[in-house]
Amino acid sequence: MKTLALVAIIAFAAASCTKAATTTSPKPGVRVSVVDVQDGDSLLVEVDGIEERVRLIGVNAPEHDECFGQESAAGLRSLIDDREVQIVTDVEAGDQYGRLLAYVYRDGILINEEIALRGLALARAYEPNTELQGRIDAAAQDARENQRGMWSPATCASQSGASVTVAEIEPNPPGPDGGNLNGEWVVIANTGDSMIDLTGWILRDASSVHRYLFRAGTSIASGSDLVVHTGCGDDDARRRYWCEDGPVWDNTGDTALLLDADGRMTATFDY
Repeated sequence: MKTLALVAIIAFAAASCTKAATTTSPKPGVRVSVVDVQDGDSLLVEVDGIEERVRLIGVNAPEHDECFGQESAAGLRSLIDDREVQIVTDVEAGDQYGRLLAYVYRDGILINEEIALRGLALARAYEPNTELQGRIDAAAQDARENQRGMWSPATCASQSGASVTVAEIEPNPPGPDGGNLNGEWVVIANTGDSMIDLTGWILRDASSVHRYLFRAGTSIASGSDLVVHTGCGDDDARRRYWCEDGPVWDNTGDTALLLDADGRMTATFDY
């Protein structure tokens, strides 16, 4: 496979290089040419005439059809498009989709960290590739606190549903993982003075792979809450059932995002 060829090149570069004199330089990797930016966290590169898809480690950008998806891709493109960058792998060289997993550097700047700092992507740890996750997490938190990028009320951070919160998550119920799906749940609370209509709202994880769409007529009364269970069951006034065939929430840490019907973030919950 092509990915294996590029991994071999990276391994050879690491074995052939001496340690950099400055502590701010990345560990040995390989220089590649950026052919295309596909979205806010993935790109196409070329090395020795071989084209490879690369997925940035430690971040997850909005999808093209999500709020800030187009802006996220444009932001990454402005940083690295048509340039030469250095890519460095972590524990795992590739993923199940045949993409190379990498930290990307441009002129000594860690792009994975930079896009999180600009609010172009969420921080998202993908075990076991977490060597630089602390830096990326801190950058994402800084973007959120300073309302940059997707966190700005002018873009995706809604103020209209400020009274709705993700109050609690149980990501790891007792028993084997996946054996008690209804023991995995999220509590959404209405702390405001009036009823909130959740029709068309979405609850999702940081990976954006798992999304729950609230059906028409779903609402939360003032001072009340709604529990969303991962498994199957019969919906009632206080409970909804995702009916997923496996766990949604990562045991080691995740971010829950609650998006209103316009795709704007009304609440987030990190654990």
